[in-house]
Amino acid sequence: MTESSSEAAGHPTEANPYVQAQLADDVAVVRPTGITVVAVVCIVAGILGGLSSLGSLANTLFAQRFASMFTPSGAAGEIQGEMQREMMAVLGRYYFVNIALSFLGIAIGAALFAGGIGLIQRKLWSRSWIRRTLLVAIFFESVRVVVYSLTQFELFPVTQEYMQKIAGQQGGGMGGETMAWFSTIGVVISMLFIVGWFSLKLFLMIWGRRYLAKPTLDGYFGVSASS
Repeated sequence: MTESSSEAAGHPTEANPYVQAQLADDVAVVRPTGITVVAVVCIVAGILGGLSSLGSLANTLFAQRFASMFTPSGAAGEIQGEMQREMMAVLGRYYFVNIALSFLGIAIGAALFAGGIGLIQRKLWSRSWIRRTLLVAIFFESVRVVVYSLTQFELFPVTQEYMQKIAGQQGGGMGGETMAWFSTIGVVISMLFIVGWFSLKLFLMIWGRRYLAKPTLDGYFGVSASS
């Protein structure tokens, strides 16, 4: 039986390039959809998180200078200046904590970005790298939310008091009680957003860690998961 007749009869031969690829174990590994999702999320989170932490670092270092640039003149400016000094006193108590969190956030962002690229490229180290980074990120995000909440709790009465003073100084404008009410609504909305955003990130980080630990991914990476 000839080679062509063998293939026609349903018996592929080694001359067939597709058979050669299979015999050489040269079949491309299909990336699981979950790996793509985790990698993309890590890359985006790494970029945005790193930039956000960099912005937080700049704001912590130059908060006083930024605030003074937008202080108006006159009596209202004096009241606003007093408010800013009291707010800076509150922020000063968290100065070194915020500095440390900013640097840690930049490092986590860089680690997530590198790990996400590694997942796309099927690097052996990326699996355990991302899982460990996400574990650190869970702790980091939890501490950051607590620090932010404590800061807002201390800043709230300061802003309420001086909002009423500024409203009284302006005379016929919006009343102090109304300004304080709007300020309260703003703080509540801000806290709800922070809690909701934290919950979403926490869910994604826990899911990502658990997904990367699945034994079914061993074939993609070529090694077993490590914590």
